[in-house]
Amino acid sequence: MTTAELIQGLLRDALARAASELGWPASDATLEVEHPADPAHGDYATSVALKLARPLRKPPLEIATAIRDRVAPHEAVSAVTVAKPGFVNVALNDAWVAAQVEVIARAGTDFGRTKALAGSRIQVEFVSANPTGPVTVANARGGPLGDVIASLLAFHGADVQREYYVEDTGTQVDRFGMSIAVRYRQLFGEEIELPPDGYPSDYIKDIARLLGDRDGDAHLRLPLDEQAKLFVPFGIEWVVGEAKRVTVKLGIAFDVWFMQHTLLTSGYFDETMTKLREKGYLVERDGAVWFDSPDVPRDKARDGEDKEEGWVVVRSNGDPTYLGKDIAYHRLCLEQRGLDRKINVWGANTQYHLLQMKIALPALGIPDDRWRVVLYQYVRFVHEGVLQRMGKRTGQFLLLEDVLDAVGKDATRFFLLQSSADRQLDFDFELALQQSNENPVYYVQYAHARIASIFRTASEKDLSSADADVSLLTDAAELQLVRHCLRFPELVAELRETLGVHALTTYAMELAGLFHGFYKGNRVVGDDAARSKARLRLVEAVQLTLRQVLTLLGVSAPDQM
Repeated sequence: MTTAELIQGLLRDALARAASELGWPASDATLEVEHPADPAHGDYATSVALKLARPLRKPPLEIATAIRDRVAPHEAVSAVTVAKPGFVNVALNDAWVAAQVEVIARAGTDFGRTKALAGSRIQVEFVSANPTGPVTVANARGGPLGDVIASLLAFHGADVQREYYVEDTGTQVDRFGMSIAVRYRQLFGEEIELPPDGYPSDYIKDIARLLGDRDGDAHLRLPLDEQAKLFVPFGIEWVVGEAKRVTVKLGIAFDVWFMQHTLLTSGYFDETMTKLREKGYLVERDGAVWFDSPDVPRDKARDGEDKEEGWVVVRSNGDPTYLGKDIAYHRLCLEQRGLDRKINVWGANTQYHLLQMKIALPALGIPDDRWRVVLYQYVRFVHEGVLQRMGKRTGQFLLLEDVLDAVGKDATRFFLLQSSADRQLDFDFELALQQSNENPVYYVQYAHARIASIFRTASEKDLSSADADVSLLTDAAELQLVRHCLRFPELVAELRETLGVHALTTYAMELAGLFHGFYKGNRVVGDDAARSKARLRLVEAVQLTLRQVLTLLGVSAPDQM
């Protein structure tokens, strides 16, 4: 149980007693607690009295006072007060707070961990870019985001599967194959130009050169379109191999690399279309197959589709559309594989596709609560004050591997996770290179390393945290550190629902900042052995909490820097 849950329970019980004793009518108002912006108002507060004022037809202060007067005594609470216009504030008992240092230290790697999702099988599908080129910084944000979401869910007991959905069919893949074929012919002296919609970047030449080294001119007699089809599997294999290598370098280990074409070759796509047809959601018109439902927006056309007719799932040439394939893929995951939930991490440009899926999946009997999408804005690369937009097909892009080689895995992950997914992220390359407190990941890691250094100093003086009397921790700076450590379980419990994992980077920086401030003004290993042992136990709890956060972020927790 988190501290917030403890306080929430005490206040809920008090509210129930007040309602019973004073004859208040039933209300659906939810009692929530938060941390007051001003510490002078206590550690926790609830505004439930303000919510109840209208249904109870009573002044908020009167309701708040009734709740306050019925809060049961508890060792964790030192005071319960009321503040205008109707807040109930709760202050924690300093002695209880100090005692939590021992609780945190003894919990070890279980600190903050729960079994709230035990028994749940959850897939997190992320990155999943078209396999037509190397992973760039522009689309790499989904990697750490999805990976940390997966780690967070596992932290709460879920059986989590990380999946990369390789979209190895479709128009972009056809253009990819054509680009390889043109470069292959150029290797053998043919004067042929790349199509305007082809891929001009040098990696296409690399793939063609590898083909030439392997097969020589054996394919030259084939027509261009046949060459393109023949070369696609080789190109996909090269791109996926690069993606596997680079994502491992980023600290991500996918459990499944699912190839989209298997939906078609296995017959599963056709089976899914048959089910939709049986349910009355498919219509044939102009040689194509359309998904239609009363829920399909009718207000305007998009991408050449008439909204009066629905959405195309199979084109007139027999090729499935992306929408059709994705419907089948989600059905495969949530029905055939038996997953309880599926979480997709998609780029912000998929918003309309998300709307389509929210209408299409319920048609198959798959409710919204079994799948979820986290949309993220793309990355802008900041270098010498210049913003450079990146696009894979223009040839003007920054490879993720180049950034990893320059700044390392830890800085790359931390920087890509700093902002909320729904906000555009500026990746400050120069800042990521700095070995200073201006660099946020360095700042956090240095706090962990500094505590390790404290313990090395203590060891030289034959001091340890064993048998520490944590009741000696009475200074405001000491207790502030403990209070912030106690927020970690609350944060990860909240993120289990919101999936806003960027908050972990903010929390890590706040805790590191509190520790650095404490360290400057307070000596841990001093002449007073008892106090030194207590403070060693305190910083041990802080280090443990930092390590828990960094582990979730997939960032190392060094003992030396």
